[in-house]
Amino acid sequence: MAIEETRRRELHALRIRRKLPQRRLILCLLALAVLTCSVFLFFFWIPSQSLVDDLRSRGIVAAAEVTDSPKDRFGSAGNVMVRFEGPDGPLREALSEWGGKRPEGLPQGSVVRVVYDPHDPSRVLTQKWVDSPPTLTLPMVVCLVLCPLFLAGAIALTLRRRTLLRLIDSTS
Repeated sequence: MAIEETRRRELHALRIRRKLPQRRLILCLLALAVLTCSVFLFFFWIPSQSLVDDLRSRGIVAAAEVTDSPKDRFGSAGNVMVRFEGPDGPLREALSEWGGKRPEGLPQGSVVRVVYDPHDPSRVLTQKWVDSPPTLTLPMVVCLVLCPLFLAGAIALTLRRRTLLRLIDSTS
């Protein structure tokens, strides 16, 4: 009788001290891992690679004058506007971003070689980025760091939950 009472008290103390990680927290971490991986793939990697591949296959090289080279609120390059001669006359377009990043070091009034898509002239990049695009950009790195962290957190909480449930089952 005293042994059962002791076990009951231990079980009650165990439940108070060690709260089980909730399933919704684990599912939330898994969802965040999937979301960050999806953002990396569908917003940064695939569109950037598609743009570079299209410009390499059918792009036209032109000399462009930088008409506007603003900085964003973080000090990096904003929407860099260039003017160049297209097949139907002069065009004024913003340089496309690659993986969440825009080309830097282009002062207003300078001349740069660009490659544009003749089917959609708004898809334009500097020739340097078409020939050798940046490997990773800051937004890409953030996604690649957060995804495994969220996944590791979900796995750790799942293992902790299973261990605590086994411990509770063995004491009762």
